[in-house]
Amino acid sequence: MDAIEYVRRQLASSRRILDATLRDTTDDQLNWRPPGAANPIGVTLLHLAAAEDMFVQRTLRGQRTLWSADGWAERVGVPAPPGRDNWQELASARLEIAPLLAYERAVRNATDEYLSTLTDSDLDREQEFFGRSRQVADVLALVVTHAVGHAGEIGALKGAQGVTGLPL
Repeated sequence: MDAIEYVRRQLASSRRILDATLRDTTDDQLNWRPPGAANPIGVTLLHLAAAEDMFVQRTLRGQRTLWSADGWAERVGVPAPPGRDNWQELASARLEIAPLLAYERAVRNATDEYLSTLTDSDLDREQEFFGRSRQVADVLALVVTHAVGHAGEIGALKGAQGVTGLPL
């Protein structure tokens, strides 16, 4: 198996976990505000999709994010996705699952399209990422681990609401 195929398999696995965790999520569950410092599922899902969008579209491809290029702020209903600093502002936003999943699917498709252009040697290319040089492979590995980590978080938030979280 070549390295690009391995990246595709890892990404597919993380997507299956996230999809299974999100299955049957309602808008009320999406917006439930947990106690303490945890964030609602919707804000977490938006962050996850926007991070992949930024990592792949802006960092690796050098293009505008889908969020800004395709008008997702209007579709999702918030001015900007949570990044490193605006989580509290979005914690009380009322989000809907359908537009969030549509954005997440658009990001996935764009990532898949990017992967179809890569060769194994492209994975070694150095890229500026959060102020330091990283290989493309490292950025793609972060896309995978980031998704799995937040899927676990979403699963726990669903479980705290008395519904199935991670169905494993």
